[in-house]
Amino acid sequence: MEPESTQSSRSESSRRSSQSVSNLQQVSSRSRKVKRPLVVLVNPKSGGKQGMLIYKKFQEILNPMQVFNICKGGPEPGLLLFSTIKNANVLVCGGDGTIASVLNAMDRINFPEGRPPVAVLPLGTGNDLARCLRWGGGYQNESLHKILHMIRKATIVDMDRWQIKIEQTENGEKGDPQPYDVINNYFSIGVDASIAHRFHVLREKHPERFNSRMRNKIWYCELFTTESLYGTCKNLHKEIDIFCDGELIDLKEGPKLEILALLNIDSMYGGSNLWGRHSKRFKHRLQDMSDELIEVVGLESMFSIGTIRTGMRAGARRLSQCSTVVIRTHKPFPMEIDGEPWMQPPCIIQVTHKNQVPMLMKRRKRDKFKPWSAK
Repeated sequence: MEPESTQSSRSESSRRSSQSVSNLQQVSSRSRKVKRPLVVLVNPKSGGKQGMLIYKKFQEILNPMQVFNICKGGPEPGLLLFSTIKNANVLVCGGDGTIASVLNAMDRINFPEGRPPVAVLPLGTGNDLARCLRWGGGYQNESLHKILHMIRKATIVDMDRWQIKIEQTENGEKGDPQPYDVINNYFSIGVDASIAHRFHVLREKHPERFNSRMRNKIWYCELFTTESLYGTCKNLHKEIDIFCDGELIDLKEGPKLEILALLNIDSMYGGSNLWGRHSKRFKHRLQDMSDELIEVVGLESMFSIGTIRTGMRAGARRLSQCSTVVIRTHKPFPMEIDGEPWMQPPCIIQVTHKNQVPMLMKRRKRDKFKPWSAK
């Protein structure tokens, strides 16, 4: 039999936990106008010093119980606290990598009242998912009160997510660990991943040189120039086989490729729409992040991205729009998932549809059309 003091302690802890949940159900900010509870997950390392400033500001504006530093224990504590609360929203403050870690954590949690939708305050370098959901390419010191208001008015949309399984085919030296097993934004092989990998290595070695979004972009430009001169991924199309829905795609027809990319959203490299707009010349339809199809494209070089960004070119070379992808590589290649790069020895890559998750899309002032899978 437990001592009376122990039973009393557990009873008190349970009472406090119940009281915390009750408080969160009633309060999502110090404003009476707020109708939906909100949990804020902040990566203080994102955006140079922006992340920590955002964390402190939200603690002042909101109930501190709603604001979590995910560098201390990950996103799970905040998500678990709100997991039983009805009609909750989640705000992720960070880059694409931070969003990926939160979505992966949510996969492991049971939400009896339904999985809460996720909004984004972009603090990363590319912020492609935030751009796609209309939250912008980077936080520019806008009023946080205004952002909270826009979250309350946002539209819930469904977003596809893709399972990616990689199996090394040759014995020998192992590559870097695969960063994620789920694709939210994109997956790529080639020169773009090589640049991202070199950037990642430099940032790990000299973090003090990468303390702002502008500095990060300058480093990317410098690495882009050197990579273009050396051409480490030339003739990539000769070293890979790709099957889309079981059909072999002939990469030898057409221009030489240095990049192969699988796209779930219509933004990559900080705002480039590689799939392009709908055209009667193409058999493929408009890109949609909730149609359970993934787009496959090829690029001749990093310079091709520049021509797409400037409007000189409609988009990348469209290869397929499909529900399953199998890729076999015959030599080591740099690869990248949602901005996280690594070096991968020869392998077989399998990509299949995993699930759909609710996200929050910022409303335009005058929406003349219904966004993807708007509820």
